[in-house]
Amino acid sequence: MRIIAIANQKGGVGKTTTAVNLAACLARNGHRTLLIDLDAQCNATTHSGKEVPDSETETSYALISDKQPELKRLIKPIGPNWSLIPAHIALAEIDIKLFSMMNREARLKKALETVENDYDYVVIDCSPSLSITTVNALVAATHTVITIQTNWFAYEAIKRLMTIIGDVVDESNPDLVTYALATMHRKNVNINEDVLKQIREDFGALTFDAVIPYTATLAEASVAKQPICDYADGSKAHIAYEAVMKELISRVETNAEITQISHNA
Repeated sequence: MRIIAIANQKGGVGKTTTAVNLAACLARNGHRTLLIDLDAQCNATTHSGKEVPDSETETSYALISDKQPELKRLIKPIGPNWSLIPAHIALAEIDIKLFSMMNREARLKKALETVENDYDYVVIDCSPSLSITTVNALVAATHTVITIQTNWFAYEAIKRLMTIIGDVVDESNPDLVTYALATMHRKNVNINEDVLKQIREDFGALTFDAVIPYTATLAEASVAKQPICDYADGSKAHIAYEAVMKELISRVETNAEITQISHNA
């Protein structure tokens, strides 16, 4: 099972859009996929066409707050090969609740071990902050995808996130691999092209070749509470996310082979 954390502490950079549409594309292509919404805004939940449960005990809040959560009880089916653990606004208070708890950073990792044979991919929509939920996602993940809008303010904002990821790798998850995905890109705008070039220089081979374009179709799909592959099948945005999915699978499987070889050496 591959666990993909979609992360960026800055809002409005395509994080939730990427989490939902990547999960939908994986599911449509036959991969058993679980989407976990860890954002108190609950946008991945509603974008997937589900209502936010009234009780936080039926949501991802329980994954982090409970010592031994019944994960399978929280899972809501969306469609073929695609399920969701919805979020709740109570996640905004989770840092206070867990302030003095032991091993609070590894609760999600422990919970996901109970379904490791049930899914091929788990996609986590992280909070747009560096909260305990984001740290839990990074500790549990096999891979992180940082969504970076191609403007300078958005790019500068990831520096703190990279520090946190480095700390997680050093302390808890040494095999975590981090990728960069350029989003909301206008290829005819010089500044956007300059930022894309900088991303590729800084992240090198860890930058996705695929780029998510700036298009109103993605916003329309979220309002319609549908993934792009259902809302606008064959559109430019759908093709872009299909390309991301295929590249992710290729990268993840290659990385898994390299990791296995290094562990056996």
